[in-house]
Formats: sequence, C-alpha cells, structure tokens
Amino acid sequence: MSSQLEAARFDGEALRRAGRMVVGVEGMWCASCALAVERAIARAPGVTRASTSFAGGSALIQWDPARFRLDELLVRVERLGYRLVPLVEVDEIEQQIDRQARIVWQRLAVAVFFGMWSMLGSLALYIDAGLADSPEGWWVALGASIAAIPAVTYSAWAFYRAGWRTLRAGVPGMDALISLGVIAAMLLSAWRLWQGSAEVYVDTATMLVGFLLCGRLIELYARRRNSAAVSALRQAVPEVARKELADGSAIEVPAASLQVGDIALVHAGERITVDGCVIDGGTDVDRALVTGESAPVRVQAGDRVEAGCINLSCAIRVRVERPCGQRFIDRIGIRMLELFGAKSMVAMQSERFARFLIPGALALSILVFLYAWSVDGDLAAAALRALSVLVAACPCAVGLALPLAYTAAAASAARQGILFRDPASMEALARSRSILFDKTGTLTKGRLEVVDVFAPVCGSAAALRWAALAETGIAHPVATAIREAAQAGQPAAEPLAGKAVRGGQGTRWESVDGQHTVLVGSRTWLAGNGVDVPQGLQPGAGIRSGTGVHVALDGRWIATLHLHDSVREDAAVALDRVCEAGIETRLVTGDAAAAAALVAARVGLPAERVHAGCLPEEKVAVLDAVPRPAVFVGDGINDALALAAADCGIAVQGASTAAVATAGVVIAEGGLDNVVAAWRHARMTFSVVRQNLLFSMIYNVAVLSLAASGIVPPVAAAGAMLASSASVIANAARLTRFRG
Repeated sequence: MSSQLEAARFDGEALRRAGRMVVGVEGMWCASCALAVERAIARAPGVTRASTSFAGGSALIQWDPARFRLDELLVRVERLGYRLVPLVEVDEIEQQIDRQARIVWQRLAVAVFFGMWSMLGSLALYIDAGLADSPEGWWVALGASIAAIPAVTYSAWAFYRAGWRTLRAGVPGMDALISLGVIAAMLLSAWRLWQGSAEVYVDTATMLVGFLLCGRLIELYARRRNSAAVSALRQAVPEVARKELADGSAIEVPAASLQVGDIALVHAGERITVDGCVIDGGTDVDRALVTGESAPVRVQAGDRVEAGCINLSCAIRVRVERPCGQRFIDRIGIRMLELFGAKSMVAMQSERFARFLIPGALALSILVFLYAWSVDGDLAAAALRALSVLVAACPCAVGLALPLAYTAAAASAARQGILFRDPASMEALARSRSILFDKTGTLTKGRLEVVDVFAPVCGSAAALRWAALAETGIAHPVATAIREAAQAGQPAAEPLAGKAVRGGQGTRWESVDGQHTVLVGSRTWLAGNGVDVPQGLQPGAGIRSGTGVHVALDGRWIATLHLHDSVREDAAVALDRVCEAGIETRLVTGDAAAAAALVAARVGLPAERVHAGCLPEEKVAVLDAVPRPAVFVGDGINDALALAAADCGIAVQGASTAAVATAGVVIAEGGLDNVVAAWRHARMTFSVVRQNLLFSMIYNVAVLSLAASGIVPPVAAAGAMLASSASVIANAARLTRFRG
C-alpha cells in the first residue's frame, strides 16, 4: 500500500493540530525493530518525541504542528520496511500476534530438527581428533554443514531482515550482530571445507539461532499479554446499552452508537455503559473500577458516573457526556498502550554492547586481513584469519545470558505460585527502589466484614439474624457482609417468609403475615421511615472507622453494625521485610483518607507515605514521583493503568482479569509473603544474569584480541565459544533449585 493511501486512513489535518497520536506499527519482529522505527520517526521533520513499544505494537508520537507532515513520516517508516496504521481492535492485534507466533514456532521446529543433526556431526568431530583428521571426517563435516543450511536460512531469515533494517536506521543491535556471527561462521565453515579441512563451526550458528528464536517467542507472548490486558479492561464495560427514545420507551443499542446528549437507562444490578450525568433517580454505585473502593458510593441527580461502574440499588437515567472512545475507561486503555513495553536494562546493555561490537569487529576484521596479507602475502590465509575474527565476535553467551536465566527462574518460581511474565518486569523487581501497594484487595481482603455489633435491645446474634433476613437476595457488598456475619458460627435457621425491597439507602423487609417489618440502612433513611436512631453511637474498641449500618425491627431501632475491609494477616510482615531491604514503601489508593489511614497504621506505614483518593491516572503520577525502578502491587481494574506504568506490576491472588492481564508478575498462590519471595527470586536471577553477561563480554573482547593476533586458531575460538555457552547454561541451572 502506498504512503498516499496509507495517509488517507488518518485524519491528517485534525492530527496535525492535535500534536500527538498513538498508532499501531506493522512488521515489527523484535525490540530492535521497535528501536529502528523509533529512530526513523524521531528523524522526521517536526517530530519532538517518539516512543515505540514492541510489546504494545504501537508508537507514541508528538510533534510541532507548524512543521509536521504526516505523509513524509509514513514514507520514512515505509522505506525502512514497516507501516504506521491506526490502532486496530484488540482482537485483530491478538490474531496478528498469534499468526506471527505460529511462524516463529515453525522456524524454531526447523532450527531444532536440523540443528540437532548438525550439532551431532560437529560433536563427533570435537570428541574424536582422529576422525577430524581423516577423509571420513571431511564428509561428516560436510553433512553437518548441509544439515545446518535450513536453520541458518529459513529459521534465521527474520534475524537477517531485522539486522539489515536496524543497520539502515543507524541503530544496529543484537539482530545485526547475530546475523554477522551466523553468516561468518557459515562462510568460514565453507572456506575450510573448500580447503579440505573438517574444522567447521556450523554448530555455533544453529545453536544461536535456536535459542534466540525461543527469546522471540517470549517477547511475542509478552506482547500478546499486553493486548489481552487492554481487552480485559474494555470487557469490563457492556457492549450494549439501553437508550431512551423520545416517547419514553427504551431500546437496546450498541454502546458505540450512543452520542453526546443521548439518555441511557441503567437498571439496578447492571454495569453503566457511558460516562455521563445522572438526571433522574438516586442509587448506590460500586466505583471499584475507578477508585478501587469496596464501599458503595451514593449518587443523586447531577452527579457524574463512569462506564464500568455498577448500579447497585435503583434504576437511574444518565445523560451521555462522552461517546465511546473518549470515556474514562477508553482513555485508560490508550494510556496503557503508551506505557507498555519497558525493555530490560540487561537487554539494553546487550544491545549497546552489540552496537559497539559490530563496527569494532568489522573494522578489526578488515585491519587483520590487510595486515596479514601485507606481511605474508597469502590471500587465503589472510581471509581465513579475518573470518576467524568475525566468528569470534559471534555473541553466543551474550545472547544466551538473559533468556536462559529467565527461563530457569520462571520455572522455579512457578512451583511456588509466582508467575513471571517477562524479563523486563523481573529485572525491574530485582532493582526496585520503591514498592507501592494498593489498599483494597491488596493490603486488605477486598470485601466488607462486620467487625462490631452494638445491639443493647436484643443482642448481637438476634440483630444479625434480623438484618440478614432483610438482606436476603440483595446483591450489595453490605448485604453480603451481613449475611456472612449472621451465618458465621451459627446453626442454619429456617428463614421467615417475606419480601425485601431495596431502596436508595437501605432495605425494607416485610413478613408475609405482616407481623414484622425490618429496616436496614443509613440513619437518614431510617429517620425518613419514622425510626429514631440514638445519637453518639460509636464502634467498639480498636474499630476507629468503617461503614455504619442501622437495624430497626417493627419501627424500633435495635442495633448498629460497623463494617470495614480487614487487613491481610501477612501484610505488615511483608512490608517490614521490604523496608528492611532499604526499599521505600507507599500506600496508594482510591479510597477515602480515613480508611487509608486506618490500614496504613495497621501495617506500619507513616502518614506521609499514604496517598488517598487517587484516580488511576493520579496513581501513575505518584509512580512518576518516587525513586525508580518502581513496583506497583494491586488487584483491581482501577489498578491496571498503574500496573502498566510501573517498571514492574504485580497482581496479587484473586486479582481482576484486567489486573492479571496487565501485570508482569502474578501471584497465583499465597499472599503478600509471595510478593517478597518474588522479589528474592528476581534479585537472585539478575545476579546470575550479570555474572553471565560480564563473563560473556570479557570472553568476546579477549577472544577477539587473540583471534586478531593469530594466537587462537578458528577451531580453538569455536571451542572457547562452546565452553563459554556451557558455563552460562550451568550458571543459569542454579536458579532451578532456588526458593525465595
């Protein structure tokens, strides 16, 4: 597709004035591709900022409207072999990733099958020196080289293409260096076979291709996870809305068809589909998606509500103020795409090492060739020596250092109920300087509990039974907590027949025979029903805040129940262990300041490290202000943006689908003690990675120097490469036995 046709898919003039956009990028194979696209975008006239994410499959671009030209930007990226397109639906992104993953699996299968035969031949030559010097050894070497051809052509083709593109963009990375090493190994092997020697190095090439294809699969599935996170966020909102017509009737329509000014009718128990203003009715709303609060919030005519919140009590009419695509939850989804795709610091160090090594190895190879030719006058010997330098530059151990250690650690952690999703998150957790905790569902259990009953009239047990009777069949957090409290430690009783009706701020229950009436609700609501609630009722000792619910029987107040969200038993210990390691901890919640202060006091956090009343974007602002790398631990849909913005997001057990899909680490089993265990796993893993990487880099520099001097012959260089790779594998294997 030409750039002119591609430009037609964008509203160019509107975009130019906006000065900012998030677009999809097609054709990216790896993180190096993303770097090349970012460089191409950044060089376009008028562009002031470019940030490309392979994991998100997207690019964030900002520009000066006076100098920006969309068509020129599209041409620059197209010339490099990629395409900028409008963001597509998540389902389509996932289908594209799945297709790409299937291709990588096919390439990996070919690399493993043919590489196995190639390495068997090479191994026989390494073990049996007599075979290597015999005519039969030459045929074994030829067979090993032929077997390697599918692995270094079909399987490695994407590396060559990405390497060439990054070279053109001026940001050569590991793909370019890998391509150089594989091609050099194959050329040198062909040269040695031409000379009648059995000294071939094809096993190095095939092994590197196979391991790096495994690394590409890890990156692809990390990218798919990010798409799933945005999808899970959107699925929190119904796709169908109930639109009110001019005659007062209502019809079901796609939520995307609602326009500003339309009226949406939302029944009790339904999720709200629009961002808008309540114009009729009053109800309790579960705003956990926005704030994470476990307690419902009362809304009246004139109050605003957001898509994804749950209407708990009564039907309301909402005037649409923002259409689909501009709602709060839609903006969060776009922001998540911008934030996804942090790259491991170790991986970036490897890329930088590769960027210096490529021109260095090429220049050294040319100098060695010219020097050897000028001294000895033997063209063949000079070429062999130059190719030996390129083979020695092949970054086997550098390429294996991260994926091997990550795979071993992830397998070990999984047995403990800790799921690591990508190396970047693991490394950020290992290097973390700040850990921020959500409150509801993370430090607390995420559900209301009755913690105190003041019932001087009839006793606690009787008051709870009457309140639970009134709340039978009511889908409300307070009702659920009351029913659970009444059932705890009490034998099941035969319920009285009656009917419960949920009002705006309470529930009214009447027995079938009309002899009993129970009211459960707020002080104001009971007063409106003619019940006088005593003043000055306080919760019991140690209960400093929470939700107060009053109970009346047959027109007379009988009890007050106090409810709040209980703190997890292991929360204080987990925070203490993190603090002992010198990591700053904070509480960041959408809940009210009083509730946040109560939880903070129980887990030992000082008041200055508590951030209450935070919306999702405000949680990101707190993350931006703390020492990095920063970790966010949460569980709710409202935490998804912070989990994406953090250097490492951790979803605790029982977290929402959106939080699990967004997080880089998932605690599948156990409590907050496994957050500490995950941190220990990460620290151990990247200690091993740094050891491997340091050794690998020292090896490359040393062998390059020796190969250039002619001290190390090609066969010795190849043997040293295998030895370095074996040491990396052995060091990484230690992680399989580690327990955090």
